[in-house]
Amino acid sequence: MTATSRTRYHVGMNEIGLDPEYRVTCLPDLEAARTWLTCDIENTAEDHKDADEEFDTLLVRLYRTPDAEIVGEHACDAYVFWVRAVEDCACPCDCVETGRDDCDGKHSREAAPEPTLVEPDEQGRSAFQMHGTEYRVFNTASKPLDGYWTVERVAADGSQLGPREYVFSGQQTREGAFERAVEKLRPYGVITFLPQRYATITMDQDDQDRVEYPEVTRDGWVCAWSTAGYVVVFEDGTERGVVWPGRPIEAHITGEDGRWAEFDGEWKFWEQAAAAVRAHVIDNRA
Repeated sequence: MTATSRTRYHVGMNEIGLDPEYRVTCLPDLEAARTWLTCDIENTAEDHKDADEEFDTLLVRLYRTPDAEIVGEHACDAYVFWVRAVEDCACPCDCVETGRDDCDGKHSREAAPEPTLVEPDEQGRSAFQMHGTEYRVFNTASKPLDGYWTVERVAADGSQLGPREYVFSGQQTREGAFERAVEKLRPYGVITFLPQRYATITMDQDDQDRVEYPEVTRDGWVCAWSTAGYVVVFEDGTERGVVWPGRPIEAHITGEDGRWAEFDGEWKFWEQAAAAVRAHVIDNRA
């Protein structure tokens, strides 16, 4: 992976064959990642005096390794220490909770865990969390049948929100529905997606034309629907691109002069196209 301004580094460790037991940390650059990785190794070595030589060898090798080459796995004794480069990871910043008032968005933080599907409840529903929101996978048939698996967003009070909040329906398997939903929902960590807007057929044509284009004034990256069925990608209220959901999904980049340039790509979901527009704009800044 080529590092960009959207790249951060997740640093962690685990016993071989097991999930990480301790915090995985999200760091802004390779220098910080190296420091954290070294501390993980040194702290683990303190508890394994019988393997001092093996840990010392790893630390010397790490010291001699350029920053750009520390990304990857480093095995020692019964452990694997690792650095993973991630883009747009959307790990939550804890500045609000901790009272930090000088947040630059680049400090270290706890890495967000990968979404996991919990065991089904007595009604056969399985839940998972993404970006602070709960989603539920369930079967719409009277008994679990392939092709009837649905993923829905759950209200804050745990109640069902209805078919308009379905992420997917008609999926073949529970696991397949979960995996597709995770893929579709990843961009929601870095972009705010506003509800879809529809044309009002009782309006005359002039009024429909007037309200077709979405108006966005909020800061940050936002996707807003036009009533004509396309999606505008905004940054701080300025149009950066346009996505046409459909088959195939199409996208344009909006230049500083307001002109559109075709943006090539293949995307499974239109949200991925919106995230690609954002990435293109950020990565191509001087």
